[in-house]
Amino acid sequence: MTNIEQAIADIVAAQVAQAEKRILEQLSSVSSNTLSFSEACQYLHMSAYTLRRLCKEKRIPHRIHGAEGSKNPRYLFDSSSLDRWKKDEEQRNYQP
Repeated sequence: MTNIEQAIADIVAAQVAQAEKRILEQLSSVSSNTLSFSEACQYLHMSAYTLRRLCKEKRIPHRIHGAEGSKNPRYLFDSSSLDRWKKDEEQRNYQP
C-alpha cells in the first residue's frame, strides 16, 4: 500500500469512527425517555390499576417523585428500563 492509499485509509477509518460514535450517542439518547404514569400505562398496554399495584409491590422499575409517604406520589418510568423489564418477564414466564 502506498503512502497516499494509507493516508486515505486512515482518514476513512477516522471518519467512520466519528460517525459510529454519533450514531451510538443518538441511539442511547432516543432509547431512554422518562415516562409519566399515564404514558407508561400506554407504553406497556396495561391498566392504571395493574401498573400502580406493580409499583406498590416494587415489581417494576420506577422512581417516585414527591415527599416520602405522600398520598399521591408521582411515579416516573424510564423506557429502556421498562423494555428490559418486559424482556425479563417474557423470559421468566416462558418455559420450553
